[in-house]
Amino acid sequence: MPTIVDFPTIVKDAVDIFGDLFANEPERCHFAEYLTGLMVAEKKTVSGINSAFVVTTDQSCLNRWLNEVGWDVKALNDRRLEWLQSDPKTRYSSRGVIAIDNTLVDHAGKLIADVGWFWDHANERYVMAHDYLISNYVCPSGAHYPIEWRRFKKREACAKEEFTDHTELCIELINDAMARGIPGDFTFDSYFTSAKVLNPTTTCLFDMRVAPRYAVAGDNGQQQEAIYVTSLSH
Repeated sequence: MPTIVDFPTIVKDAVDIFGDLFANEPERCHFAEYLTGLMVAEKKTVSGINSAFVVTTDQSCLNRWLNEVGWDVKALNDRRLEWLQSDPKTRYSSRGVIAIDNTLVDHAGKLIADVGWFWDHANERYVMAHDYLISNYVCPSGAHYPIEWRRFKKREACAKEEFTDHTELCIELINDAMARGIPGDFTFDSYFTSAKVLNPTTTCLFDMRVAPRYAVAGDNGQQQEAIYVTSLSH
């Protein structure tokens, strides 16, 4: 049953901050619909978000805006990170932490681009999912938010010589954080501690030290190794 009759105040504020990045008012309206749906709608799919509004258009309109309209995702993300620096609780700090890890997002459909069968370590079973690598910023205040992301694509789904493994995607996220001049320490689990990742010559030539590994509790309660890598020069 539709329950959303208006955009929340926080979404209206977001339209004021990011609205100029979209070409026209209908695009700004879709931006507000999508944000509201992600916050409020029970089902976070396009059809689920669309059906949660009392007054709405056909769900294909929102779907086309997300998949076919050429709005600049990078510009939106850059503006978001810039906006977060206006609040002391979310501002970058030399005591901040840049955490990198991959996560699986389950899907029911097999025809969605880049989905595949992946081993879910937490539930010890294979799931149909997207595999995302995400760099997150953790502030001294405890606030945290994503910096950037990459989506892993299985080798058999890639064109010849276009496959990019987890190691290369991790390096891309490290280089992205360094290029943005984000202060703090990098942290990731031992899965990402290959020579390519830890070698300073492949990560923007920054000096680093590696703290001792320690055991942390994983999602399934079992102990896993984690490691901190601290940048000394940025």
